[in-house]
Amino acid sequence: MNRSILKYLIPFVLTCVPAIAGAAPGYSLTTLTVLPANLPKVIAATDKMMASATGQKFKGRLLLLQHIADGSDPASISIVSIYKSAAELEVYGNLMQDDPARMEYLNTVVPVAQLQLTARTTTIRSWGDINDTDTIWVGHYLIVKDLPALMAAMDAWQNSPMGKKFPGQGHLSAITFGGAAPGTPTHVVSLGYASIAEMESYNDMTAKDPDWAKFLAAVAPASTHVGADLSRTLKTWGTASIKSLVLP
Repeated sequence: MNRSILKYLIPFVLTCVPAIAGAAPGYSLTTLTVLPANLPKVIAATDKMMASATGQKFKGRLLLLQHIADGSDPASISIVSIYKSAAELEVYGNLMQDDPARMEYLNTVVPVAQLQLTARTTTIRSWGDINDTDTIWVGHYLIVKDLPALMAAMDAWQNSPMGKKFPGQGHLSAITFGGAAPGTPTHVVSLGYASIAEMESYNDMTAKDPDWAKFLAAVAPASTHVGADLSRTLKTWGTASIKSLVLP
């Protein structure tokens, strides 16, 4: 068993280490390299763990995303655990601590996975059509130098005629753990769409929109865009809706 992977997957399975001091929503992120032939094993193991007596007490929402385009990132999947608060997450983690379902999951996943990254975030704001059916996710990674200016620019864009036509959902999150190294992102904007076609159609409309040009000009001094990735949802678990987890 790969002990280095086990060390990081255990916090994911327990989901018990608080990421934030206050009662605010957020998500934990674990990215792994898993060969396509082994993906069914990961899905089946997660199915079994989440169907266990303790797994069914999970109050958040768990997403398994497959990477479509992510540059040189060697990870092939992301495990995203969305929660209402770190305290709520800790309660569930304590329940899972000694549960046999946890060790069975680890015994299946660790031999076929290579850990790439772990992080924790705090959700700052969400907008758009927040639902549980979007399957395409775009992550825009930022080094934010002036958060009030960035949010003011977002307000102006979202209240513009074209901004109001945004068909998907958006979430601005601060990276609270996992982003301490110099040059790494401080924030991420996650955009969810029903399909790639929906995403491309909206992007085509905004390309020549004057308010979009104003938005880009306003965010340039407030933040540096350091990369983006594209993923699709393979499967989700949990009875809570994303909307109930990210909004007051």
